[in-house]
Amino acid sequence: MPVARRILLDRQEDDVLTLRRWRGGWMVWTGPAWTEAEQGAIASWVWGHLEYARYLDVNVDPPKTKPWRPNQRRISDVMAALSAATYLSDTVNPPSWAAKRSALGRETPMILGESFPSSNSMWAAMDLTGPSKSGNYISTANGLLNVTTRELRPHTPEFFNLVSVPFDYDPDAPTPQRWLKFLAELWPEDPDSVAALQEFFGYVLSGRTDLHKILLIVGPPRGGKGTIARILTALVGKGSMAGPTLASLNTNFGLAPLLGKPLAIISDARLAGKDSHQVVERLLTISGEDTLTIDRKNRDAWTGQLPTRLVILSNELPSFGDSSGAIATRFVTLVLANSWLGSEDVNLGRDLNAELPGILNWALDGLERIRITNRITEPESSREAITAMMDQASPMSAFVREACETGPMYEIPVDDLWDAWKEWGQENGRDKPGTKQAFGRNLRAVVPGVRRFRPRDGDSRQPTYVGIRLSSESEKTRSNAAHADHPVPEQRKWTPGSGSNSRPNAAHHADQHPPQPDTPHHWWIGSGPEHPNCAGCDAVRTQIEGTTR
Repeated sequence: MPVARRILLDRQEDDVLTLRRWRGGWMVWTGPAWTEAEQGAIASWVWGHLEYARYLDVNVDPPKTKPWRPNQRRISDVMAALSAATYLSDTVNPPSWAAKRSALGRETPMILGESFPSSNSMWAAMDLTGPSKSGNYISTANGLLNVTTRELRPHTPEFFNLVSVPFDYDPDAPTPQRWLKFLAELWPEDPDSVAALQEFFGYVLSGRTDLHKILLIVGPPRGGKGTIARILTALVGKGSMAGPTLASLNTNFGLAPLLGKPLAIISDARLAGKDSHQVVERLLTISGEDTLTIDRKNRDAWTGQLPTRLVILSNELPSFGDSSGAIATRFVTLVLANSWLGSEDVNLGRDLNAELPGILNWALDGLERIRITNRITEPESSREAITAMMDQASPMSAFVREACETGPMYEIPVDDLWDAWKEWGQENGRDKPGTKQAFGRNLRAVVPGVRRFRPRDGDSRQPTYVGIRLSSESEKTRSNAAHADHPVPEQRKWTPGSGSNSRPNAAHHADQHPPQPDTPHHWWIGSGPEHPNCAGCDAVRTQIEGTTR
């Protein structure tokens, strides 16, 4: 440990360490931001410091200066000591303000047996401020910018951040007119989509991951998706961006490129059906700040939370396999309708790059809105796309929305809801309803409050779902379908009998909808002769004037 502490004198800035051991990896402060360093790079630095090192051996008389003679075992011991001396808690999430540490503050020869301050007082690290303060700063090439006051302060390794804007902040930068015109061409009548993009740009720059959102841009070829992605990459720097594919997220080492990357752009998203469930799991875990164990080639597995914000570009709405439909709610979906294929502006990229300082200020305005509302604007077109995506990912979500009503007082026999599901599937081109067990599992994924029980009905018990029922419109549709094979006979006068059937209102309905001749106790009721319902049919029960027939 004394050797490790001695060489760390060269890894400090204003009494703050510029080398940290964090979440199983080495982090090095480069000035504007912290970046991950390879194990081999740190080992090379240690070898270089100790190759010709000498120490004062005080155990001989008189004390003598001797060469330290590093070898593999000694270097491994020093590396282990460095890990302990520079340890930063895994619970620290960038951007955070790390506790200021005092280093040795003096040049001394390496002397075996010298006393050093305790590790607890000297090397402890913690998150001092939490998200409220750390989220107020972003790093630019010319300093740390307070996004609330728009004031700059000098860079410091106390600010543990992974994202830095690779150009200077200029409060007087002109309004990015070409950029705003470009966005107006993309969404001529949809200012909410422009606002959502502006806020997501600010969200990426801030380093925050707490909103658990993924940006999904859907549109035709040459519709502007790539231009948006390139400008966002320019704002964070190419070294801060990864470019995986959806399929690669499901491979053994597919998440390794995301380590330490605040932005991942998945271009031209393609997803095979057999891989969709695993990819959905990865997307939910990354965007949800969940802990992941990531395999790395020729290195120990890494465990922690990825700082990565995801952007997915696609020509069509991706089809994800997710019975709960949860993945669709993670997306901020922006829909593009126009294409400039064959009429591209070849100077657009150059013009927009010239406006980057102004685009930065534009993104900071979006970040300020997030700070106030703690949410990203959801355009109307986004809600429509999310609904469509939920229906693709989870047909059960569409069935519940279109054919059912939910509530704690509702109930329906399991077989009735199962039959309705099969009929709904046939009407919507889904000929494989699956098993009844899978139906129940998917139903509870969409409506967690639904439960199944078996109430006693005489000597039998009928499985029943509680918390859901078919909607009245769905019941009516099923009733009409059930009577497709029951032609309505020629209407004839029906004489009411005794009891409630003799009421004028019942007689009126009987006049309009007479009973079937071979089933005299069945009679037709409904709002009109064009949509009759059979009150005596086993499939449907209808109530008239408070009396069930």
